Amino acid sequence: MDILLSAFEQSLRAQSRRERLPLSCVFEISPTCNLRCHFCYVALDPYKGPYLTTEQVFRVLDKLEQAGVLWLTLTGGEVLSRRDFPEIYRYARRKGFLVMVFTNATMMNERLAQLFRDEPPLSVEVSIYGADAEHYEAVTGIPGSFARFERGIKLLQQAGVSLLLKHPTSSLTEDHVPAIRDWCTQRGIPHKFSTTIENRHDGGQQPSLYRIQPKGVRRLNDDLHAAMTGEQRSMPLPECNMGGPAGGPEKLYQCGAGRVALFVDGLGRASHCILDREPNFSLLDMEWNDVWAQMGAWVDQPLPKEAPCSGCSLRGGCMNCPARSRMSTGSPYLKDTYYCDVTHAEYGLEPVKHPDYRAYARPLGACAV
Repeated sequence: MDILLSAFEQSLRAQSRRERLPLSCVFEISPTCNLRCHFCYVALDPYKGPYLTTEQVFRVLDKLEQAGVLWLTLTGGEVLSRRDFPEIYRYARRKGFLVMVFTNATMMNERLAQLFRDEPPLSVEVSIYGADAEHYEAVTGIPGSFARFERGIKLLQQAGVSLLLKHPTSSLTEDHVPAIRDWCTQRGIPHKFSTTIENRHDGGQQPSLYRIQPKGVRRLNDDLHAAMTGEQRSMPLPECNMGGPAGGPEKLYQCGAGRVALFVDGLGRASHCILDREPNFSLLDMEWNDVWAQMGAWVDQPLPKEAPCSGCSLRGGCMNCPARSRMSTGSPYLKDTYYCDVTHAEYGLEPVKHPDYRAYARPLGACAV
């Protein structure tokens, strides 16, 4: 059944991309959080409220349903910090969305566990920041948060939800990964690791201080692969994939952002990407067709030929993207040099020499050599 569903999903996503249909949406129903993780990409005061009321959230969900969205992810901040989360969750399920919930689980309680038991989500994905209080709270900055996290995980398991644990690996926990893997395995919970630490969407660069060095990323990923499969990881070079027709211009965005997926923030503003939130469009004030058309025009614009990544044969498999470029340099056309270096390290290539793209701000700079 899982194989059949996966094949169906792949076929549906391929068709949606060809026809540019909004298949999935990540909805940040609250930007606020009860934790203070040092490397969080959501700004501590991301934008001024008032945030969406319950009724306004319902209006946004109505518009997403009319647009044809199928997969809906409720995220934050911390989604459970909203007292009206149960009402929002029930409304979303009754609109027919396949609902996923992203949470840190520290605010889980018996009432919410009963809600998930009675009306199961498609999945719940929980961030795990450490396998003990020392490491966990070194990341979150909140004493006692590890005990609340463990209690939340226990409640979710007892509710029988489909659970996935995700660890954003930083310099704070680089040497702690085996312990986190063991913690998850002992409890029979599927888990995954990610070394992508993003700068804040308001331009704040503090999260980048906690990134693992590029060669360390390669080493960690090799170790994780060996631990899971017992085999050495092979990284063949990607085929050149410029995201456009043969002989045509390269498109700025190569992923599904603004083509099959969109993001909505806590003020009801829709954008193509959870990281790169400009341009954005108010779902409360604009017609859906206008929002979707303008979003498409943005992601389908050509990558300028003088852009640093233009013509790069690694672009189809590179971890750099316009969203990360904008958060690093202020411009989606430049380059987050860290992710360029990570990509080179992953494929066993030497890094290129980079100018300081931050000095260029919005204008384009010279290509790296």
